[in-house]
Amino acid sequence: MLDSAQVTHVFPRHEQSLPADGVSKQLRDAFAQPLDYPPLASATVPGDRVALTIEYGTPCPAEVLQGAVAALRDAGAESSTATLLLAPGFSQEPKLLEQLTQLAEAQGILLSVHDPDDELGLTTIGVTKAGRPLRLNRALANADLVLPVGVCTLESATQDLCAAFGGLFPAFSDRETIRKYYAPIAGDSKVIRAERQAEIDETGWLLGVGLTVLVVPDPTDGIAAVSVGQARAATEDATRQYRKIWACDVKHRADLVVASVSGDVTQHSWQIVGRALETAERVLKPGGSIAICCDLAQLPGPSLLRLAGGEDSPGLERELMRDRCPDSWTALRLSRALDRGTVYFQSRLEPTIVESLGMTPFATEAELSRLISRAGCCVVLDGAQRLLVTVD
Repeated sequence: MLDSAQVTHVFPRHEQSLPADGVSKQLRDAFAQPLDYPPLASATVPGDRVALTIEYGTPCPAEVLQGAVAALRDAGAESSTATLLLAPGFSQEPKLLEQLTQLAEAQGILLSVHDPDDELGLTTIGVTKAGRPLRLNRALANADLVLPVGVCTLESATQDLCAAFGGLFPAFSDRETIRKYYAPIAGDSKVIRAERQAEIDETGWLLGVGLTVLVVPDPTDGIAAVSVGQARAATEDATRQYRKIWACDVKHRADLVVASVSGDVTQHSWQIVGRALETAERVLKPGGSIAICCDLAQLPGPSLLRLAGGEDSPGLERELMRDRCPDSWTALRLSRALDRGTVYFQSRLEPTIVESLGMTPFATEAELSRLISRAGCCVVLDGAQRLLVTVD
């Protein structure tokens, strides 16, 4: 398969991961000289209550935590007044959560995983320009200094977004708000996308967030770089570094696109599968086929199960557009992809589950090779969930 003349392989550019001590050093240096913002030391005084948030999916969160705590100490902040607030997704990874809990205890920091169903742990911080109340974790509202850590993603690198506050809202809001953001209807509406971005930005301003941190992932699921600074400046710098690694050109569209999902298998989710599917569609010929290669073990959610219900396509799409589940956006993309052609799927799920969703399961390299040999031309995308692909 690898030597076939009909196959074009697309890889992200190689980038050396920062070592664990390198992450800490870069964060400390960046906080001392942030982008378009005064040094951290001028933004805090001893006794300030600090809330450090980490977005789920951030690479190497333990190293990031160590570096951020070191930077806070350099600036004169006290560990005893700091809280590490983790996004809800961390509760799905007990080993990682235990590691971060032990690290926080060693640093003398209080750790908490946000619970969107805990009414006592939520408070209203203000009202948006559209008149909607903004509810967030109480620890954020009570903090003198909020330091959000997020990850630069394919979405933030391809749209004119200020990604720096995306890790704060809606992740640390109430359940109903989070569910509202799951609805895929915004994907086809510039108005709704703009409204949502405005809400995210207003959250940052209402909390008085000045400094933000954005982590740029590398092809090995490590950290290539960190950007620290004022929200827009940090976003632009992180996006530039993201594109340097993940942007690539493809010379032609393909009859078969093989989208390989890379990275930590514990984070292989339906949302990531949806991103890989979206990338594959950018280089697919009309009527072509897609093969997704991943280690997904997560069962389909409510929206994906609609595909197994045998609903008619127009009615199904209307329902999916308004669904408010974590897998709603992926279900909509998959439904549209299946209307256009065949989707093959390699995962750790039972073949009967894959088939029930309308996809064709495969399990071995030999089966994939046969698919490629039958295709007129094929493009293989490595790390498809993060690749920023353009077709010449």
